[in-house]
Amino acid sequence: MGKRAAQGQAKRASKKGTSAPAAEASDVEDLPGFKFERDEVTQIRSGLLAWYDAHHRILPWRRNPHSKLPAAAVAAAAAEGSHPAPADLPQNEFIYYVWVCEIMSQQTQVSRAAEYFRRWVAKWPTVQALAEASQEEVNELWAGLGYYRRARYLLDGAKYIVGECGGRFPTTAKELQNIPGVGAYTSAAIASIACGERSAVVDGNVIRVLARLRTVSGDPRSAAMTKLWADLAEALLDPERPGDFNQAMMELGATVCVPNSEPKCGECPASASCAALRAVREHEAAGGEPGAAGAPRVTDYPTKVEKAEKREETVAVAVVQLLPPAGSSSTSGGGGGGTDLASSRFLLVQRPAAGLLAGLWQFPLLQLGPEAADSPPRQQQLMDKYLEAQLGAPLRPAGSTAGAAGGGGLAVVERRPLGQLVHVFSHIRMTMKVERIVLQGELDTSARPADEAAGRAALQWVPGSEMQAKGLSSGVKKVYKLFTDSHAKATSKQSITRFFKPAAAAAGSDTAADTAAADGRTRK
Repeated sequence: MGKRAAQGQAKRASKKGTSAPAAEASDVEDLPGFKFERDEVTQIRSGLLAWYDAHHRILPWRRNPHSKLPAAAVAAAAAEGSHPAPADLPQNEFIYYVWVCEIMSQQTQVSRAAEYFRRWVAKWPTVQALAEASQEEVNELWAGLGYYRRARYLLDGAKYIVGECGGRFPTTAKELQNIPGVGAYTSAAIASIACGERSAVVDGNVIRVLARLRTVSGDPRSAAMTKLWADLAEALLDPERPGDFNQAMMELGATVCVPNSEPKCGECPASASCAALRAVREHEAAGGEPGAAGAPRVTDYPTKVEKAEKREETVAVAVVQLLPPAGSSSTSGGGGGGTDLASSRFLLVQRPAAGLLAGLWQFPLLQLGPEAADSPPRQQQLMDKYLEAQLGAPLRPAGSTAGAAGGGGLAVVERRPLGQLVHVFSHIRMTMKVERIVLQGELDTSARPADEAAGRAALQWVPGSEMQAKGLSSGVKKVYKLFTDSHAKATSKQSITRFFKPAAAAAGSDTAADTAAADGRTRK
């Protein structure tokens, strides 16, 4: 398609109130209809920055010397614990703040990232402090935030900055990309926000704003579109306040030009330049019905791309509880869920160093094939084999002569299914079939490192009193909650039973005494 043809098609589409067809990858940059006019650029820059100064959110990694937020808004945010980054924070520390927040905010709501960020900088206020942390410490603080590879990138990045850069962050987008886990988007964000470099940021929010401003159709993830987004963002970027402008674009997409509901076009400082909104208004001005089938909508952009279906997985999960040795004062038996959890220990196994949830701790988990997914006996058989290999001891039924007391293995005091849970990852829908296994016997409960040659994972026995505070992934927390809810229910049932049994016994005694007395009176 030549330039004139494309331009004519775009004009005709505009008159009809619809967008031009998606451009082919080979001619995207030849379409003049996507370019911004000079006066549009000036208007968008000034309007967006004025809007940002008056409405920006107060976040712990952000500072805006041009802020015009009302004093009441600042005070209300402070009352909720929201404070901006200190104005006197040295540049290297400010870069650290922006780097941490940008990694945290990927695939995560800003409000949730802010909660974790405050805890993070309280524990590791500088990149040097973070570089001295262990991966387990980092994972524990990160627990529940998801996408755990990001936590590993932060630790690896801190070690790189301290080891290779003398503790000083690079200050250009190009050099920042040498840090593990830092790509084009993150480097541009850090360089513009913390260092004032003229680097345009392109993320999902920015793409949505740009696609609506220019009514760009087509797969937004394609290579051609990726270049177009970069060119458009670069054309709009304010050279005097690049960091604030980038944040304003992202803020606009997150709070006004929103994805899954009606955008707040009446509040948008760039609405006068929005081709998608213009198409809607022209359609309505021509007598078209708003929202009718085929009518233009702002939310037509960017083009929605069908997501790949999540892979289905079924796994067996065992909450393995180790009771204190038989005869100790804290042993009360496992039947019916009456065991004191605080005096027990729970088995956690470390996942492999690569792959899904790399290096995190979980309850023993086995992936089930089709032949075992719907067969509880087969699931138990596989789990027994796995546990015996990991613990180096056979599992025996309680009361067996070859049980724990005889040194022949671990006694299975109780075993019962707890139910089924579904946990969804970005690309996997995991069905977890959970059971509780209560063991008793002599066993070394000290932490054990992995032994790849022997096929043994690293493991630890966590005291029950520490489980609630343990940094665990959200999926593992779901399993533990299922276990504790079941335990609480069983314990409550036991308490009710114990309450009524003595009363029934007493009532029986009273009845016998009354009968004897009556008999005595009769005999007299």
